[in-house]
Formats: sequence, C-alpha cells, structure tokens
Amino acid sequence: MNLRKLVRAFREEPLPTLMQEAAWRAIRYFREAVFRRGGIGKSCPVHFRPIGYYRLDKQLATQTGCPVLAYADAILSGEYPLIGYGRPRLGPRPDWQCDWVSGKSWPLDDSEDLHLIRHDGSDVKAPWELSRLQWSPVVAKAYALTGDRRYREALRNLLTDWIERNPIGKGVNWTVAMEAALRGISLCLTMDLLWPFAADEQPWLDLLTNSLWQHVRFIEIHNEFSFLLRSNHYLSNIVGLTTLSAFLQGPGMKGELEKYGDAVQREILLQTYPDGGDCEASTGYHVLVAQLGLHFFVVQQRAAGTVAPEFESRLRIMFEWIAALADDAGKLPHLGDCDNGRVELLLDDMAQMSLAPNERHSLKVGGMVGMASHLLQLPLRSDQRDAEWLGCATEAPIPKPEQRAVSLMRDSGIAVLRSGDASVVFCAMPNGIRGKGSHTHCDKLSFVFRLGANEVFCDSGSRCYTRSVQLRNLDRSTEAHNTLVVDGANQNTVPTDPQLLFQCGNEAIVSPIAIANGDEVTARASHSGYSRYGIEHQRTVQLGERSLLIIDEVNKDANRDADQDKANRKAANGAREHSLDLRFILGPEWQATSEMMTGALVNCVIRGPRQMTLTCMAGSELTLNILPTTISREYGAALAVCSIRIYTMTSLPAKVRTTVQWD
Repeated sequence: MNLRKLVRAFREEPLPTLMQEAAWRAIRYFREAVFRRGGIGKSCPVHFRPIGYYRLDKQLATQTGCPVLAYADAILSGEYPLIGYGRPRLGPRPDWQCDWVSGKSWPLDDSEDLHLIRHDGSDVKAPWELSRLQWSPVVAKAYALTGDRRYREALRNLLTDWIERNPIGKGVNWTVAMEAALRGISLCLTMDLLWPFAADEQPWLDLLTNSLWQHVRFIEIHNEFSFLLRSNHYLSNIVGLTTLSAFLQGPGMKGELEKYGDAVQREILLQTYPDGGDCEASTGYHVLVAQLGLHFFVVQQRAAGTVAPEFESRLRIMFEWIAALADDAGKLPHLGDCDNGRVELLLDDMAQMSLAPNERHSLKVGGMVGMASHLLQLPLRSDQRDAEWLGCATEAPIPKPEQRAVSLMRDSGIAVLRSGDASVVFCAMPNGIRGKGSHTHCDKLSFVFRLGANEVFCDSGSRCYTRSVQLRNLDRSTEAHNTLVVDGANQNTVPTDPQLLFQCGNEAIVSPIAIANGDEVTARASHSGYSRYGIEHQRTVQLGERSLLIIDEVNKDANRDADQDKANRKAANGAREHSLDLRFILGPEWQATSEMMTGALVNCVIRGPRQMTLTCMAGSELTLNILPTTISREYGAALAVCSIRIYTMTSLPAKVRTTVQWD
C-alpha cells in the first residue's frame, strides 16, 4: 500500500500512530532492500535439534482406516488432498508456482515484482496452500508409525525438489511472511518426526537446516507487524519464529526464542476479546488463531520456555468459545471469512478427504478441542485421538460440562441458544479488527439454526477471495446471509475497487445482545447499518422446544435528525416505502416447497432429516420465493442449495414475524 492509500485508508488514526507507522515502514523498506542485494548471507550458523514435539503411540497405525496412512499414501501416489480443492493429481514433482484450478502460473521472478492478484481467474492461495507443506508432517507421521522407508524417501525427494525450485526471494512462495512462517513450522515438525538422520543423509539434513535458516531471516525481514492493523498474519509470523528458534541451535537463538515467545503471548491478548473470541469477526480465523496459540503452548513446553498465566488463561477461554459454538459433531458455523487455514493437519482434516463433497466441513474441530482439553485440562466435549499424537491423553476422560440454555460471548457479539436438540447461533458481531473490516461479512443479526448436527439455516461461507471479485463480494454481502436486507443495500459499504477485497465500511455498529431466559430463550440486538437511510433494524430470536420465532422490527432511526433523514429520502428518490428482503439459506440436506406464496401470511414446508413449516406474517403484502443459490463449507468449493426469500414493500414502522415449527 503506497503512502497516499495508507493515509486515505487510516485517516482517522491519530497523527502519532501514523508517524510511527511511516517510520516502521521505512525501516522495513531498508531491510528488504538489503535482502534484495543478497544481505541474508550464504553461511548457515545454526544446527537443527529435535524437541520431541510428538510422542507417538505406534498402535495408532493399526487402527482400521487410519487417516494418516491413507493421506500419506495419497501423497505418494501424486495426489494432494487439500481441503476445498479435492485431490488434485500433481505428480511427484508438482509445479510449485501454479494454480492448478485455473492452470495459470506465476513466473520464477523476483518475488517483490510479482502481482499476486491479477483478476484473471487465478488464486494465489492454491500454490500457497500446497507450499505450506502441511502434508509433509503427515507423511513423516506415517514413516514414524510404520518404519516404511517409502514415506521417508518420498519426503526426501519432494522437500529437496521444493527447496531447489523455490530459491529464496524468487517466485510466488516467497512473497508473504505468513506463508514462510507456516511452511517453516511444517519443516520443523517433519524433521522432528524423521529424527535421527543417518550419516548418508547428512547433505539432506544440511539442506533442510539451511532452508530453515533462510525462513528465519525472510520472516524477520518481511514480518507483517503494523501500528495500524495487525491480524493473524503477524501472529503467524512470530509463532513461526518461536518454533524455528526452538528447533535451531546457534548464536542468539536462545534469546530469539525468549523474545518471540514473549511477543506471541502479548499479541494473543491483543488480538482476542476477553470472552475469548478472535477480533477478526470470523470463526474460521478464530480456529487458526486458537491453533497457533495451542501449537505455541506445546513448543514452549517442549523447549522449556515460559508460559505466562495470562496467556494460558486466554487460550483456555478461546477453546471454551469454540466448544460453546460447536454443534454435536464438533463443527463450527462458517461466520465471516474462512480459508481453511491450519497450523498443522489433524485427524479431522485428513478424514475430510474421504467424504463426499456435500459431507465435508472445514470447521470440524473436535480433534483440536480434544488436544486443548488434555493440554489445558478443560472439561470440554471432544475427540481425544489427536491428543494421543502429543502424548497428552489420559486414561480417565475429562468430565464433560452440562449444556447451558444460553451461551453469551458478549464481546464477540455472539449468543448460542439451546432447547432440546435445537440450537441457534445469533450474530451481532462488531466489524473485525475493531472496525477495520478485513475478514468481516455484512451479516449483522444473521443466525444459524441447527437440529442436532444438521444446519437447517446456514451461512453462505467463503468460496474464494481473489479468484473472482464478484463472488468474493457476493459471499460477504448482506443478501448472502440469514438476515434482513433493507432497500437492497449492504449493511456496510463494500468497496467496488478490486484491490480492496479485504476492506469494508464500518457503518453497521451493533448493540450488545440482550438475553431473556424463561420457558423460551430469547436474544435481541440491533444495528445501525441502515442509518444512512434513517432506518434502524432490530431483531429478536426466540427458541422454544419445537419452535423458532424471529421478529424483525424496522423503525425510523431516532438518532438521525430531520434534515439528514430528508436528504436520505431525497437520495432514495423520495420513496415513502422501503423494501424489506428476508433470506433463509438452507443447508444441502434440506429442500423447501412453497404453499402460500403471496399475502399478509406466506409459508412453505422444509423437508430433510426432519420436516418443518416456515410461516411469515406482516402488515403488508408478502411474496415468498424459493431460489437456487450456492454456499461453501470449505474454501475453494461450492455446494448448490436453495434459499427462501420473503419480500415486501412497506412504510415504517414495520414488523415481520417468522415462525419455524417442527415435530
């Protein structure tokens, strides 16, 4: 971002902060200039040391259908199971610079000269995902469990090929410090599992160790710190540097481990709310940040590092947050952006690839919660198999807590209501990174409705980021969520500039969620996203034993003065009425059949694992339509579903009541 765009994007920041940012960018520019002139040096002053990150039980390999061996065998056959991309057959020497979906590649030119976002149908996240090398520790686990040399030789060939064909500073895989950090973690975990190296493998060990050193220097020079906006990118940088410092011995590495370890623990507290939620308004990125924290916790334990009580306490709350939102199968709803980001692949991730596309779900995280339960001694419902990889499972299971009727994450702006086997996740999330957007969707007052582990009304998810500007903006629009669209507008302004795919306005300020807990649990909130039209939207969600009630109230915004309201009405062609457009997006297991399509009352029947009836009433003429649409439960993939749309034109104030009932 050049200086003019920087000032325009962050013009509301205090001048001292802008000056600090300018000074920091000048320092980083100088460091990068030195790097481009070969300032990294050719000598490698460090040696690799294993820290015993994993403590494997080899009996795990005898389990029927072991996901690790199935995944590793796919890699050996030239397939690369990647969440959202299926099983692309890339062969024993993949084109590391290629987006195999579009068939377009990036040249092996100086990395800083490459255009990552080209608006030609390509997506840089495809080669990045492959070059995070997160398949590598899986193949190393297969070797550690079985002793089969095929896995070790495959890794030797693949990792040597990657290093030789991705020289530092060249190509698309040396453009962003986050990618280097996650790749560095993968290499460390792989080498830890393959230890010890035989005498005839010394050249290979030296090659890998030198690559780790290059990753350290690259991340340090290109680290994504900012005084204005810090996210999971910077956190991944310093977690990666902590991991690399723990696995490398040499001058200054002990001090680096302490420095970056302290930075991680401070940053986690800054990037999460006191209720444990990640500040990016996204369940997908909450999972990534929580896994970064858990991985860091294990590294600190193995390397005898210090874990601050404040950090450990926040990490506990982050996993309690996940457990509160998860359904009976350990799946989180897709709220905000989700790109399937992981620190390492767990059994849940590997098992996804054996499922049909409509059964896969990138936020199935029971195994991750199981690891946290045992490492942090949390009473969470979970799958403990992944805990066994770290040698932290116990014979006696940790007691599971009772489910509460209401779980309120007040800072995050999320409430979970439960009654019987039904649950509702109600969202009044503030814009991510304290208003700056990033991975925020225009989803204020949206909700996800579940019966058991089946999402009846689901979120649209994230099909892509840069592959298609149109799809990216559609997926984060208000009409792609289970909420009310007023006058066809987004709650937050979404920039049309293709270079601003990770920015949005901050108009939709949300109220705190109010909870009432009687015979039926109720949540209520409002947002100001339509205050530019002099309108306020308030929604009440009430969950009973066999019914769900949604009340949408649209009123004149009492905080807008008469002149402003008049100006907005003039801008809207003087309309006396407003369009109200309700959306209910069905999961792929469900279909809807309309019965009464027009009138003051409309309804339809929803069929799937259960049968239910949706009825909507208002004081104006309603129209109900069932339309085809698309959702995503894993980045890069799409599922065809249907959406219930209820539309009306009305004057204000207006109230729309929607009831869902089931057997």
